Amino acid sequence: MNFPLWVLQILLAFWNISGGMYALFNYDQLKSAWASALPKPFWVTLFVLQILFSVGLVLPGVIRGLTKLIGLSAVYLAVNSLLGCVLFAKYAGFPGMLWGVVPAILLAFVAYGRIALKPF
Repeated sequence: MNFPLWVLQILLAFWNISGGMYALFNYDQLKSAWASALPKPFWVTLFVLQILFSVGLVLPGVIRGLTKLIGLSAVYLAVNSLLGCVLFAKYAGFPGMLWGVVPAILLAFVAYGRIALKPF
């Protein structure tokens, strides 16, 4: 069970880091109806947290310290992804929501595996 969790953690970390970096540096291009729902400093904070928690999916396991942060990072990123889906559905409609729902389900699986099963 440890190997599939590591694969998912690495893939989801790359997914979230790349998404957070892209959104952080291209905010003005992405600005649309959903972006105006919250002020820009709030979005920037969310993007920075997304990047930091993505690093938290992998780094604690690599250095073998504070491994409980992996599960907490997965929970935060799953909730963040689902809340993004809610905003997306409210302002942009339902098409494309799979880009947030599928990673949220995979992150919930990682959180369950790292918190409940504790394979470390």
